[in-house]
Amino acid sequence: MRILGGKWTASILWHLKDGPVRFNELSRMIPGASKKMITERLRQLEAQGLVSRQVLDTAPVSVQYEVTHLGCSALGFLDQLRTWTDSLPGAED
Repeated sequence: MRILGGKWTASILWHLKDGPVRFNELSRMIPGASKKMITERLRQLEAQGLVSRQVLDTAPVSVQYEVTHLGCSALGFLDQLRTWTDSLPGAED
């Protein structure tokens, strides 16, 4: 929970689950989070080995992120947590 419990961390991992995503696209997927906060969380996730960062050879330079093998193991846990919360009383609201 210490790793995944940070605000926006689970959301970032979840949005990266389907493949590489460029930073600006990711920031549009998470409208409530500032770019600064997303950057901080991505750096933490990269340092923990859950996300990989790739600098693309484009003009201007773009960066994309994707979930690592270790990060994929966390996605299973997050999916179980989502299923559990969906089953709680009042979750249909």
